[in-house]
Amino acid sequence: MDANRNFQFPWPILRVVAHGMSILDVPRLELNTMEEATNFVRAYGFEPNNEADSELLWNIFDDAIGFIEKSLKDAQYPKVPAHLRERESVTDLRRLLLLASSPKPDPDRVWACAILRLMHVLIHLAHDPRMRAFDQVQQQVLGRLDQHIFVDTTTGTTFLGSKESGNAIKLLFFKKKDRKDREREIIKLLHKAESTVEEIYDRIGFRLVTETKLDAIRVIRLLMEKNIICIPNIRPGRSRNRLVDLDRFETEARKMDEVLKKSPSLSDGELEKLVKRMERRISLRQLGRSFMNPHTSEYYRAIQFTCRELIKIRNPEFGIFSRLEPHLKNLPDGGRILAEVFPGLPPEFDHVFFPYEIQIMDVRAYADSIFGRSNHEEYRRKQLDTARSRVFGRLASAE
Repeated sequence: MDANRNFQFPWPILRVVAHGMSILDVPRLELNTMEEATNFVRAYGFEPNNEADSELLWNIFDDAIGFIEKSLKDAQYPKVPAHLRERESVTDLRRLLLLASSPKPDPDRVWACAILRLMHVLIHLAHDPRMRAFDQVQQQVLGRLDQHIFVDTTTGTTFLGSKESGNAIKLLFFKKKDRKDREREIIKLLHKAESTVEEIYDRIGFRLVTETKLDAIRVIRLLMEKNIICIPNIRPGRSRNRLVDLDRFETEARKMDEVLKKSPSLSDGELEKLVKRMERRISLRQLGRSFMNPHTSEYYRAIQFTCRELIKIRNPEFGIFSRLEPHLKNLPDGGRILAEVFPGLPPEFDHVFFPYEIQIMDVRAYADSIFGRSNHEEYRRKQLDTARSRVFGRLASAE
């Protein structure tokens, strides 16, 4: 036994397994031979000698090169070197794994690691099983809220709730998010070391902007009362309130309730004055940085939470069975063939949970997110800067 080997370890990679480090932050791989690179690819889930797998990986390689040069546009690394950007010059993708394992931190290692980091993210994004039925998911999730939105035809104002109830909530802005664009998804997966495809919660979602913070809380109450959201399926740990001091709001709301019980005939002007005073008192004072997302501005104010909808997805196997069964049952031996192909009757529907995000803001917070200190463009710039640094190894741990 080589005694020295007992004390020699691939330290950064060991931390991926035992300490929670992201593979995106490992400075280099630890592969020394083509055989080791082959086994690495197989362990990942692809067969290097399979033509279909090989073509799939080459397509992802091409995609990674294009994304680096178009979307990351790093000043230090503006263009992939010719000998690493074309299939003909690379010849075998396993060469990238060996270059990424070089003990010398030369430019080729930087580029090989950058390409492989992008390929890793793109592979996960392309093979997210939840996206296979995205159209059905979109229809069911968005439709649940749609039936409670109406527009006053005389004023063009959008409301949430029933027009007949008299308690509909005025929305100054209402937006449905029906798919984060692909570039944004990739940047999101790159800028947070712990991100995985399974943790993209906002491919579908809603943003509702109300006049007041009181209305923002009323929106939440309506979402619960009308079962637009399912309370047991709220994603634990994903709720963030940077808009309303709920403890203070409860105190003020109880006071308002008592005032209205004692003085039910308050004029509209008097009631408006009390609501304005309440608005001033229920604001959150000191927010600071978000622990969940360090790129979020300390001035950003909203209530956000993630729901999970149990989606009924039509099972394609059931459709195939339904079309074949009438034709085969009357043919000689058709029943046996059908039973061999379908040992049991396929269910008509499959069920899967799909996350979506709801964001509620008052008009002041919304205006600040567009024009003020918490504007979204600044947030995106910070994300992109972090993604660049991660891809090109500037955030990688020192060896």
